[in-house]
Amino acid sequence: MAVGPNVAYATQADVYTYGLPRGALGNPGRILDSLLAATSTATLAEHGFSTGSPITFRVTQGGALSAPLVAGTTYYAIYLTDSTFQISATPTGSAITLTTDSIQAIVSADLPFADVLLFYSRFVDGFLPAHAVPLPTPYPITVVAIVAELAAKRLQILSGLVSESMKDLELSAKAQLERWAATLPVRDADPSTQPANLAVTQARRDDRLGYPLYGQGPGGLWGGWG
Repeated sequence: MAVGPNVAYATQADVYTYGLPRGALGNPGRILDSLLAATSTATLAEHGFSTGSPITFRVTQGGALSAPLVAGTTYYAIYLTDSTFQISATPTGSAITLTTDSIQAIVSADLPFADVLLFYSRFVDGFLPAHAVPLPTPYPITVVAIVAELAAKRLQILSGLVSESMKDLELSAKAQLERWAATLPVRDADPSTQPANLAVTQARRDDRLGYPLYGQGPGGLWGGWG
Protein backbone atom coordinates (compact mmCIF):
# COMPACT_ATOMS: atom_id res chain seq x y z
CA MET A 1 0.00 0.00 0.00
CA ALA A 2 1.41 3.38 -1.02
CA VAL A 3 1.49 6.19 1.56
CA GLY A 4 1.04 9.92 1.35
CA PRO A 5 3.74 12.60 1.50
CA ASN A 6 3.27 13.17 5.23
CA VAL A 7 4.34 9.69 6.28
CA ALA A 8 7.91 8.96 7.36
CA TYR A 9 9.80 5.87 6.17
CA ALA A 10 11.40 5.35 9.60
CA THR A 11 10.36 5.69 13.23
CA GLN A 12 12.03 6.99 16.37
CA ALA A 13 12.78 3.39 17.30
CA ASP A 14 14.53 2.93 13.92
CA VAL A 15 16.79 5.91 14.72
CA TYR A 16 18.15 3.96 17.69
CA THR A 17 18.23 0.66 15.81
CA TYR A 18 20.24 1.94 12.86
CA GLY A 19 21.74 5.25 13.92
CA LEU A 20 22.41 5.58 17.63
CA PRO A 21 22.70 3.68 20.89
CA ARG A 22 19.77 4.46 23.18
CA GLY A 23 20.38 7.43 25.43
CA ALA A 24 23.03 8.85 23.12
CA LEU A 25 21.08 12.00 22.34
CA GLY A 26 19.91 12.95 25.78
CA ASN A 27 18.32 16.34 26.27
CA PRO A 28 20.64 18.47 28.38
CA GLY A 29 18.60 21.68 28.32
CA ARG A 30 19.80 25.12 29.37
CA ILE A 31 19.85 26.92 32.70
CA LEU A 32 17.47 29.86 32.70
CA ASP A 33 18.89 33.30 33.36
CA SER A 34 15.83 33.87 35.54
CA LEU A 35 12.25 32.75 36.16
CA LEU A 36 10.53 35.34 38.33
CA ALA A 37 7.20 35.47 40.10
CA ALA A 38 7.02 39.26 39.74
CA THR A 39 6.50 38.97 35.98
CA SER A 40 5.75 35.23 35.55
CA THR A 41 8.39 35.39 32.84
CA ALA A 42 11.46 33.32 32.01
CA THR A 43 14.60 34.93 30.66
CA LEU A 44 17.02 32.99 28.46
CA ALA A 45 19.04 34.55 25.66
CA GLU A 46 18.14 33.16 22.23
CA HIS A 47 15.79 30.58 23.73
CA GLY A 48 14.48 29.58 20.28
CA PHE A 49 10.94 28.83 21.45
CA SER A 50 7.82 29.90 19.61
CA THR A 51 4.35 30.07 21.11
CA GLY A 52 3.17 26.51 21.60
CA SER A 53 6.63 24.92 21.79
CA PRO A 54 6.51 22.04 24.33
CA ILE A 55 9.01 22.46 27.17
CA THR A 56 9.84 20.82 30.49
CA PHE A 57 11.69 22.00 33.59
CA ARG A 58 14.00 20.54 36.18
CA VAL A 59 16.51 22.02 38.62
CA THR A 60 20.13 21.43 39.48
CA GLN A 61 21.07 20.10 42.91
CA GLY A 62 20.11 22.69 45.48
CA GLY A 63 17.85 24.51 43.03
CA ALA A 64 14.14 25.26 43.24
CA LEU A 65 11.43 25.49 40.61
CA SER A 66 8.86 28.28 40.63
CA ALA A 67 5.50 27.25 42.08
CA PRO A 68 3.14 25.94 40.79
CA LEU A 69 5.39 24.37 38.10
CA VAL A 70 6.18 20.66 38.46
CA ALA A 71 9.47 19.20 37.24
CA GLY A 72 9.11 16.83 34.30
CA THR A 73 5.62 18.04 33.34
CA THR A 74 5.14 19.20 29.75
CA TYR A 75 4.33 22.90 29.47
CA TYR A 76 4.19 25.22 26.48
CA ALA A 77 6.10 28.41 25.76
CA ILE A 78 4.47 31.75 25.06
CA TYR A 79 6.91 33.80 22.97
CA LEU A 80 7.51 37.35 24.18
CA THR A 81 10.94 38.24 22.78
CA ASP A 82 14.00 36.31 21.61
CA SER A 83 15.17 36.36 25.24
CA THR A 84 11.93 36.06 27.21
CA PHE A 85 8.92 33.76 27.30
CA GLN A 86 6.06 32.81 29.57
CA ILE A 87 4.67 29.39 30.35
CA SER A 88 1.27 27.86 29.64
CA ALA A 89 -0.32 24.57 30.63
CA THR A 90 -1.69 24.09 27.09
CA PRO A 91 -0.40 24.94 23.58
CA THR A 92 -2.76 27.94 23.22
CA GLY A 93 -3.52 28.73 26.86
CA SER A 94 -2.80 31.79 28.95
CA ALA A 95 0.32 32.32 31.01
CA ILE A 96 0.65 30.53 34.33
CA THR A 97 0.93 32.91 37.27
CA LEU A 98 4.09 32.06 39.21
CA THR A 99 4.15 32.56 42.96
CA THR A 100 7.85 31.95 43.70
CA ASP A 101 11.14 32.56 41.91
CA SER A 102 13.18 29.72 40.43
CA ILE A 103 16.77 28.98 41.42
CA GLN A 104 19.00 27.15 38.93
CA ALA A 105 16.07 26.00 36.81
CA ILE A 106 16.76 24.16 33.57
CA VAL A 107 14.42 24.27 30.59
CA SER A 108 14.43 21.51 27.95
CA ALA A 109 12.62 21.00 24.66
CA ASP A 110 12.02 17.61 23.07
CA LEU A 111 14.03 16.93 19.95
CA PRO A 112 11.87 17.11 16.78
CA PHE A 113 12.06 13.42 15.86
CA ALA A 114 8.87 13.42 13.78
CA ASP A 115 9.80 16.50 11.73
CA VAL A 116 13.35 15.31 11.04
CA LEU A 117 12.19 11.82 10.01
CA LEU A 118 9.60 13.35 7.69
CA PHE A 119 12.19 15.69 6.17
CA TYR A 120 14.60 12.88 5.36
CA SER A 121 11.83 10.67 4.03
CA ARG A 122 11.10 13.36 1.43
CA PHE A 123 14.86 13.73 0.90
CA VAL A 124 14.91 10.04 -0.04
CA ASP A 125 11.96 10.49 -2.41
CA GLY A 126 13.96 13.09 -4.31
CA PHE A 127 16.48 10.46 -5.42
CA LEU A 128 14.00 7.77 -6.40
CA PRO A 129 12.20 7.43 -9.77
CA ALA A 130 8.90 9.32 -9.90
CA HIS A 131 6.99 6.12 -10.57
CA ALA A 132 8.33 4.55 -7.36
CA VAL A 133 7.21 7.17 -4.82
CA PRO A 134 5.61 7.26 -2.42
CA LEU A 135 7.01 3.89 -1.46
CA PRO A 136 4.53 1.18 -0.50
CA THR A 137 4.63 -0.57 2.84
CA PRO A 138 6.50 -2.47 4.14
CA TYR A 139 9.35 -0.06 3.45
CA PRO A 140 12.63 -1.51 2.13
CA ILE A 141 15.17 -1.91 4.90
CA THR A 142 17.72 0.07 2.88
CA VAL A 143 15.42 3.10 2.83
CA VAL A 144 14.46 2.74 6.50
CA ALA A 145 18.12 2.58 7.52
CA ILE A 146 19.17 5.55 5.39
CA VAL A 147 16.38 7.75 6.76
CA ALA A 148 17.17 6.63 10.32
CA GLU A 149 20.90 7.31 10.02
CA LEU A 150 20.41 10.74 8.44
CA ALA A 151 17.88 11.65 11.12
CA ALA A 152 20.19 10.44 13.87
CA LYS A 153 23.03 12.66 12.68
CA ARG A 154 20.74 15.69 12.29
CA LEU A 155 19.34 15.17 15.79
CA GLN A 156 22.86 14.92 17.19
CA ILE A 157 23.61 18.29 15.63
CA LEU A 158 20.40 19.80 17.02
CA SER A 159 21.18 18.49 20.49
CA GLY A 160 24.67 20.00 20.37
CA LEU A 161 26.54 16.69 20.51
CA VAL A 162 28.26 17.14 17.15
CA SER A 163 28.90 20.17 14.98
CA GLU A 164 30.14 18.79 11.65
CA SER A 165 28.20 19.23 8.42
CA MET A 166 25.55 16.83 7.14
CA LYS A 167 26.96 17.19 3.62
CA ASP A 168 29.16 14.09 3.49
CA LEU A 169 26.51 11.82 4.99
CA GLU A 170 23.84 13.17 2.63
CA LEU A 171 26.10 12.66 -0.39
CA SER A 172 26.78 9.08 0.72
CA ALA A 173 23.05 8.49 1.16
CA LYS A 174 22.36 9.94 -2.30
CA ALA A 175 24.84 7.54 -3.90
CA GLN A 176 23.36 4.54 -2.08
CA LEU A 177 19.80 5.54 -2.98
CA GLU A 178 20.61 5.99 -6.65
CA ARG A 179 22.35 2.63 -6.70
CA TRP A 180 19.42 0.96 -4.95
CA ALA A 181 16.82 2.70 -7.14
CA ALA A 182 18.49 1.38 -10.29
CA THR A 183 17.17 -2.09 -9.39
CA LEU A 184 13.54 -1.02 -8.99
CA PRO A 185 11.13 -2.39 -11.60
CA VAL A 186 9.00 0.14 -13.45
CA ARG A 187 5.60 0.25 -11.77
CA ASP A 188 2.63 -0.72 -14.00
CA ALA A 189 4.85 -1.14 -17.04
CA ASP A 190 3.76 -3.22 -20.05
CA PRO A 191 4.90 -6.80 -19.27
CA SER A 192 6.03 -7.25 -22.87
CA THR A 193 8.65 -4.55 -22.34
CA GLN A 194 10.02 -5.99 -19.10
CA PRO A 195 13.60 -7.31 -19.22
CA ALA A 196 13.99 -11.08 -19.24
CA ASN A 197 15.74 -11.06 -15.86
CA LEU A 198 13.08 -8.95 -14.10
CA ALA A 199 12.10 -11.79 -11.79
CA VAL A 200 15.66 -11.99 -10.56
CA THR A 201 15.81 -8.23 -10.09
CA GLN A 202 12.56 -8.13 -8.14
CA ALA A 203 13.66 -10.97 -5.90
CA ARG A 204 16.87 -9.27 -4.84
CA ARG A 205 17.18 -8.57 -1.17
CA ASP A 206 18.68 -5.32 0.10
CA ASP A 207 21.80 -7.11 1.26
CA ARG A 208 22.36 -8.23 -2.33
CA LEU A 209 22.47 -4.67 -3.62
CA GLY A 210 26.00 -3.96 -2.57
CA TYR A 211 25.28 -2.51 0.87
CA PRO A 212 26.97 -4.44 3.68
CA LEU A 213 24.44 -4.80 6.45
CA TYR A 214 24.81 -4.38 10.19
CA GLY A 215 28.27 -2.89 10.15
CA GLN A 216 29.89 -5.41 7.80
CA GLY A 217 32.84 -3.44 6.53
CA PRO A 218 33.88 0.21 6.76
CA GLY A 219 31.88 1.17 3.68
CA GLY A 220 28.59 -0.09 5.05
CA LEU A 221 25.71 2.14 6.01
CA TRP A 222 26.35 1.48 9.69
CA GLY A 223 30.12 1.67 9.53
CA GLY A 224 30.21 4.79 11.67
CA TRP A 225 29.78 8.48 11.04
CA GLY A 226 33.22 8.92 9.60
